[in-house]
Amino acid sequence: MVLKVTALCVAVAMICAALRSQRPELATAVSLAGGVAALAMAWSDMAGAGDWLEGFKGLLGRDSDVAGLILKGAGISVVSELGSQLCVDAGERALAGRITLASRLAMLALCAPMLSQIAAMIAGTLA
Repeated sequence: MVLKVTALCVAVAMICAALRSQRPELATAVSLAGGVAALAMAWSDMAGAGDWLEGFKGLLGRDSDVAGLILKGAGISVVSELGSQLCVDAGERALAGRITLASRLAMLALCAPMLSQIAAMIAGTLA
């Protein structure tokens, strides 16, 4: 699957390079469409991830909140990376930076309760 996605992206990049000098707006649209197609091709590999996640939750047992945090963190990471790359492809590096910052803040907010529990456990053992 990786080879197919790579081949698609290289082909789209060559098409975009040829278009960019005369029709930059069309090159951006082709790039975005190629990115969506590559994501759709990779999506089929994600079908087995649901089974893996169920097994992972089973290993954690009662601490399934941790599995939820990991899943949310992974979701934030994937969505923000995709959005950031799309903004860079469209020539909007500043917006890509804002997406990256927002995702880091969201991850910090997601982990804040767990960090508070860890700090409380450390304080309890030191007292």
